[in-house]
Amino acid sequence: MKKNLTNNDKTGISELVESLAGPSFEGRSKKGLLLTGYVLFISFLFTFNFNTTEPFFVFLPWREAVAQGLVVAISAVATISYLTIRKEELTLDNRLMAFLMGTALILVLTIKGAGLVSLYLVPVAFATALTALFLDFETALSLNLFLAIAVGVQSGISGAIGPTIVAFAGGLVGILETRDINRMSDLTSIGISVGLVNAVLVFAFRFPALTTPFIVNLDWPNYWWAVLNGLASALFIAAAVPTAERITQITSPIGLMELLNPSHPLMERLRSETPGTYHHSQNIASLGESAARAIGADPLLTKVGGYYHDIGKMVRPDFFIENQAGDSNPHDDLTPSMSKIVLTSHIKQGLNLGKRYGLREDVLSFIPSHHGTSLIKYFYLKALREGREEVNFPESDFRYEGKLPRSKETSIIALADPVEAASHTLEDAGQKLEEMVEEQVDSKIEDGQLDHSPLTLDDIAAIKEAFIETLRAMDQRRVQNYPKERPDELGMKGPREE
Repeated sequence: MKKNLTNNDKTGISELVESLAGPSFEGRSKKGLLLTGYVLFISFLFTFNFNTTEPFFVFLPWREAVAQGLVVAISAVATISYLTIRKEELTLDNRLMAFLMGTALILVLTIKGAGLVSLYLVPVAFATALTALFLDFETALSLNLFLAIAVGVQSGISGAIGPTIVAFAGGLVGILETRDINRMSDLTSIGISVGLVNAVLVFAFRFPALTTPFIVNLDWPNYWWAVLNGLASALFIAAAVPTAERITQITSPIGLMELLNPSHPLMERLRSETPGTYHHSQNIASLGESAARAIGADPLLTKVGGYYHDIGKMVRPDFFIENQAGDSNPHDDLTPSMSKIVLTSHIKQGLNLGKRYGLREDVLSFIPSHHGTSLIKYFYLKALREGREEVNFPESDFRYEGKLPRSKETSIIALADPVEAASHTLEDAGQKLEEMVEEQVDSKIEDGQLDHSPLTLDDIAAIKEAFIETLRAMDQRRVQNYPKERPDELGMKGPREE
């Protein structure tokens, strides 16, 4: 939810305009030069062919070299321009652009190498499926079209269309198959589907020219290369996922499922060292997952963020109420200022712990954003009481020093956290569930905690409804004073007899 600008923001806006006119312009110029060099280099690769004998590579006749280079260059520029318009955030992220450009370059080099054997061997599905896993379908489809054109160019400007169609269709299958990828074993479906589609297309292109007997004239080597293409794509994806996660700092669906495994070291520690926080995180994950589904956000990432957002509490578990046993509370021996320091430290400690266990930035972002810059109201009021209102304690001294959520997923967890905590006080307060959810969510909005969030008002309404439904489903309280004897022995009616 965007923050309205006021007159007090004039200074900040002026500084922003000056910064945009200075270093950022220089940065854009450097990026433009880099992209120009990248396009020229890829185009140059299509001015020659590798050779199995001496010389190692042979330059094409100049007319053909110019023609192929121009086709590749124009295709690359068109793809980059399209992504700049449609995916501006992607093109401004150097890390993601490096991943995309590196993936494309690897495939272009593969195309050049495969030309020595068969262009049906080019694993376009590897690049497109990997891009769909870590970026998005639209970017993957753009890359797929460019790589298909590159395969066609490698076969010659006036060459057969078969390799181009097979490359495009195989890449498209790879993109579509990523929708159901949650674990490594699921990659088998990519290999089988891509290999099967490739083989069928090779047969379709050869069928009009086939003569009897078919078995002898089926051009078997290209079939094997086409099938091997699919299997190689699946193996390459499995091998590339860890490296891609490291480069993009985005956790793949495969990695997210591994983080949800109860045997994950962090999950085991959270469960054994802070059982209260573990139970709280389970509830947050359930609330977050249902809310994410309601607004079309990523439910898997939101669920993982719910589980890991409070891992920093493992450093000093006894200072958090859900882990305290009995009436003892270590905060009773601390000043409000010291309590604030202890509570807020779980953010930094959580980030350090997450990095030590290899969590990527998309999961780590839930840690500083789930409290944002919200006020620790209990200890702020306690400080005022102990100061007998003679000392002025600014609210800023009792606020978290986190970051405001900037994605739908982190925003959902930031809302789910206070809602889950408040849900445990409903019986004592006599408050209705709907009123509590409204109060907690609206309080976050009024405090400015969603100022940088992409959530819309419709999203907020859907999230509230999802929270209410999930909390009702989680409320499985047992009947109080449950009778030890059978109902009929006490002259009482059983539940089904009432």
